Amino acid sequence: MESLRPSQLSSVLLATALLAGALLHAQAPSASTSGVPSGVPHTTPSQEAKKFPDAKDAPAVWDRPEGAGQAVMPAAATALSSTPMPAPLGPGDLLDISEYHTPEFHSAVRVSPDGTVNLPMIEDVQLGGMNEQSAARAIEAALLNRGMLLHPQVSVTVTAYAGQDVSVLGEVARPGVYAYTLHHRLLDLISAASGLSPTAGRLVNVFHRDDQKTPHPVVLDPGGTDTSTDHNPELVPGDTVQVSRAGLVYVIGDVVRPGGFPVDPAQGLTVVQALSLAWGPAQNAATRHGLLIREQKSGRTLTTLNLGRMLHGQEPDQPIHDRDILYVPDSLAKDIWTKTLESAIQSAVGVSIYSGLVYSQWLLPKTTVTKIIARPPVRPVPLHPAAQGAGTEGPQ
Repeated sequence: MESLRPSQLSSVLLATALLAGALLHAQAPSASTSGVPSGVPHTTPSQEAKKFPDAKDAPAVWDRPEGAGQAVMPAAATALSSTPMPAPLGPGDLLDISEYHTPEFHSAVRVSPDGTVNLPMIEDVQLGGMNEQSAARAIEAALLNRGMLLHPQVSVTVTAYAGQDVSVLGEVARPGVYAYTLHHRLLDLISAASGLSPTAGRLVNVFHRDDQKTPHPVVLDPGGTDTSTDHNPELVPGDTVQVSRAGLVYVIGDVVRPGGFPVDPAQGLTVVQALSLAWGPAQNAATRHGLLIREQKSGRTLTTLNLGRMLHGQEPDQPIHDRDILYVPDSLAKDIWTKTLESAIQSAVGVSIYSGLVYSQWLLPKTTVTKIIARPPVRPVPLHPAAQGAGTEGPQ
């Protein structure tokens, strides 16, 4: 600067002052990604994170036009309202009712015997027979009609059920009263009662609450694979499920394994099937004179059956019912013949054994004498001199 002339110095100072003023009033350059190496994510100014939300970007919840749809509910209220309802609302059910924009509206009420609930600002609202979503819409309509809220968002949750249950009785592992839940088919309730007992049959009677005297029979699938409505119907609250007991058929007499055997009242049992459960008739059974003893109101009846022809398919098989007695008598002729044959066989075996012993005893002495006669004489063995001096006598 000292080497510069005064006129040049003034020009340099003026240029320096102008450059400094321009730098102070200049803005930061915009981000550029032209020189960024590969692998580095490219960002645009529109994707930059904003420090504060902009009110202009918020959805128009309160100023929405008519018919544009309902306002967005919170996640918790949406999950509760979309949950499938196990049963319609009934008297005694405890409800939890809340409105998203008005915390003071939250109420825990019980459904009255006439199906209504008493809520703040709108008093009585009819909810009997509705599900959760329908009840919420009914309360929203009541708030709109009273002019309390312009855009109500109501959620209804059932916290306790009263009378929404099903009784499971009869031949199940754990009979009792079970709650009517999301799974309310017949097999679901039987599973809740820990399944069928060993003496259970396949016939199930369902009694409705409004008609306890009329049974609705349902036959369970024996294979357990068919879950259609015929074998697994829907139940309603208040139903009573009665699982029937399998009957007993008694097979006695000359059979291999006599005893009592279960018979399913829905499937039934026949005489040949009962005999097969008893492992069939014994050897001396009189299969032509079988008896079927049946208890009836008029008394006991006896029916003669030709079991031999039934087993060979020469006569039609007959059904057998609960508490029937199938008697297979013993044949006296077969018994005598069998005992005679057994005695003859035993006698023949005894005679053969005795003959063999006598023959062996008669043959043994001759063989011994022959061997003795043919044997050469025994020569004396000379003794040792030391043994002779000791006075020991040798063998004779």
